[in-house]
Amino acid sequence: MSPAPHRDGQKHTMTACAPCVARPLPLPQRVAAIQAAIVAEAEPLITLTHLLLLCRDEHPVLWERVNDPGCRTQVELIVADVLPVLAAASTVPVLDLQVRGALAAALTAAEDLPAVVVAHALAELLDERYGHSFAESFRRRSPYQPGVGDPIPLDSPDLPLVTTLPATSPSWRLANRLDETRHIRLAGEWTTQFQVIFDYSLADALTGLVGPDTVIATCHPNRTLAEFEFPVDALGRTFPVRPADEQRQHDEIDRLTSAAVTAGASIVVLPELCVTESLAARLQDWTCRADGPRLLVAGSYHHDDAHPGTDPDGRDGPPRRRNTAIAYLRGCPAPLTQDKHSPADMPLNEDIQPQGWPQLRVHVSADGWHLVIAICRDLLNPHAVHALTEAGVNMVLVPAMSETLVAFGGPVANLVGAGQAFVAVANNPANFSATTELTSRRPARALFGHPGFGQQTRLVQPADSAPGVALLRIRTGQLQWLEPGAPVPQAFGNESSALPAWATRLARLTGPARFHLDRQPVQITLRSAAALVLLTDSPEGPAVLLTERAPDLIHYPGQLVFPGGATETSDDGPASTALREAYEETGLDPASVHILGTLPAVALADSGFLLTPVLAWSARPAFTGPANLAEVSALTSIPLRQAAGGEPPERPFRSPLGAPKNSGPKTLGAVTALVTDLLAGMLHVGNPGATTTVDGPQQVQP
Repeated sequence: MSPAPHRDGQKHTMTACAPCVARPLPLPQRVAAIQAAIVAEAEPLITLTHLLLLCRDEHPVLWERVNDPGCRTQVELIVADVLPVLAAASTVPVLDLQVRGALAAALTAAEDLPAVVVAHALAELLDERYGHSFAESFRRRSPYQPGVGDPIPLDSPDLPLVTTLPATSPSWRLANRLDETRHIRLAGEWTTQFQVIFDYSLADALTGLVGPDTVIATCHPNRTLAEFEFPVDALGRTFPVRPADEQRQHDEIDRLTSAAVTAGASIVVLPELCVTESLAARLQDWTCRADGPRLLVAGSYHHDDAHPGTDPDGRDGPPRRRNTAIAYLRGCPAPLTQDKHSPADMPLNEDIQPQGWPQLRVHVSADGWHLVIAICRDLLNPHAVHALTEAGVNMVLVPAMSETLVAFGGPVANLVGAGQAFVAVANNPANFSATTELTSRRPARALFGHPGFGQQTRLVQPADSAPGVALLRIRTGQLQWLEPGAPVPQAFGNESSALPAWATRLARLTGPARFHLDRQPVQITLRSAAALVLLTDSPEGPAVLLTERAPDLIHYPGQLVFPGGATETSDDGPASTALREAYEETGLDPASVHILGTLPAVALADSGFLLTPVLAWSARPAFTGPANLAEVSALTSIPLRQAAGGEPPERPFRSPLGAPKNSGPKTLGAVTALVTDLLAGMLHVGNPGATTTVDGPQQVQP
């Protein structure tokens, strides 16, 4: 990892990461070099990087052997020797000599145990024990510009605490990459295409920016292109595009911003080129008000500046034309800026002259939000979208000036699906038709991306071109269009007494009401799913196989549940779904399972599934495939009487690699508890203090 440049282009002098791991050949020499580096390195982040680089380089071997039963057994023994040392030091953000020596000694290889399998297990251990220190490591290097193979932070706010809608697509963790852990990912070749900078300078000021009560507003002040100036030169190039009447534009933006914050918005986004540089500066006053937004993205503006020292004689070169977005954050005197790097060519030939390496600046908050401001067509660059997803970006605010937002749907859906990001695109004006055209080209006013949207994205398309405000409520995913000054539709009832405070709040959050008498009721469909209820014999009677969900997954984090998931078109009934999902999650071989039958389906309103429990039995379950280490923290087998009684498991948990897990009492998932209780009743299995009977003979597995 090399020192990151400051915004002025100078290298900063703060402590830099250790050099990336050397890669001598053959492999034994490389492992020896990693061991030497581990002994010499006190920072957990860098030690983890050494281990992940070996995982990346040897990923074919790792993928093939990571779930081999023999490897799991050996790794369990190796990790067990390291655990006591880590347990005594995991609260300290540095690795002492004893810990380093234990880690280096653990990184061994044998004929039947590749070193990369051990490296992967050690990387997971370090991530689990020292993940709390990584944010400070990156913050110390801010602004941090990673190179290929350098670590990048993967922060993920707890979405269930932010939105009541279940996410419609899995998070990045379910990709099960072998060069990442829950908190760290190694940078790929995408860092050579962009100057990606992780900026922690506003980490504290951005904390709490997004929460369950957050409302994001996009303001749209203009009706038609006639409200702008479009100077065109002899070559058809247009620069600078700007509002024709700056004072009128200022008054309109003030009116819309006031309506937005009155409606509860704490983040306000204005469209591209709806301001001038001086007008944008005047808008900073909004974030200085106690009743103003916390973050105001004041659109973008055209301007030109000189190239310092580019003349052969050392003088400033000719002016360079730029399109710059500017944002103001409450409590921060210096604005956030972002230059556009993808000039428009239609319907206007935007004559800007990007210079140098395209930059993507990721503003990191202390509570895990990765904020990026992108300008219009920069979001249509597939390489940029890939870089944003790889960087774990989860909040994207986009000023735009486009005759259509249809093309933005794909990139926004990609960001939402890959990283469960929230995206707000503010578009302007309402009508792109020229005065001589008979056809009105009316684009959508805004586009929002939300993890709870069924299609990941939704457009806001008002019936007319009047200026207005589009609102997105983070908690519920509710969209609303406000036209300040428009008459309020008549509501039912004639109660004229003053509304109580709580009723006024409800009216502000949900109104004004719009009634559509001809609208048909919306039919809600639950998606089919299945879970595998795998029973085995044990000295205590029937036992059930359960997985411990990873602690930071969206649904049922840290709970004990049956393996299962949504039905796919290739599945042939609930049993097929249950076996496929069990294999994908745990590596369970379907050939070692005998299907017994199914229980009545259960409707899961929170996640939108209709779940069919599939009962199965196995004399000796075989795990032959790779487990999804990102989704499943541990596997365990619990006697049915114990699970039905709600007791914590007595048997130690094992991770998919066989490493012991620190497990206190675990909570059964709601459906898991329901099914185990039902099975206990069907089999007449009592609680530990009652007489236990099971219909039919049973075999006890030693």
